Amino acid sequence: MDKNAPFQTYDDRSDAATCAPRLAALRAELAKRGLDGFVVPHSDEYQSEYLPECNERLAWLTAFTGSAGGAVVLKDKAAVFVDGRYTLQVRQQTDTKLFEPRDLVAEGPNAWLEENAPKGAKIGFDPWVHSAASADALRASVEKAGATLVPTDGNPVDAVAGTARGA
Repeated sequence: MDKNAPFQTYDDRSDAATCAPRLAALRAELAKRGLDGFVVPHSDEYQSEYLPECNERLAWLTAFTGSAGGAVVLKDKAAVFVDGRYTLQVRQQTDTKLFEPRDLVAEGPNAWLEENAPKGAKIGFDPWVHSAASADALRASVEKAGATLVPTDGNPVDAVAGTARGA
């Protein structure tokens, strides 16, 4: 990294055209792991709001570059969750045919999973990027749907992104 580069830039480096191949790659990785879905928060192992590029899993997958949000990927549908600041941005950056934009505050991934996770499904999550409280709430929501929350060994997004994450 250039030491003289600004900490934050306003360059839009998102590309909705990357969503389809990345979503397909993630779904293939989930199938390989025996998972029916995966939760992708905008966080890292330190619960930071502003992430280093290497931890921008949500942006890599969905092309959404806001500082708050999340996504849930199931076998046949996916949703991206943003708060009110980003309702326009998410529609400009993300392929909304693949990722349905949803309200992070009013609904969030937990409520969406309660309504959309198939009974018997195994929903994966990376325990390193969820707080204990958020993992407990996620588990309760998934169980209400009749599904099971499964901690992953390594992050499936990392497995498919390799060194290209952030590109």
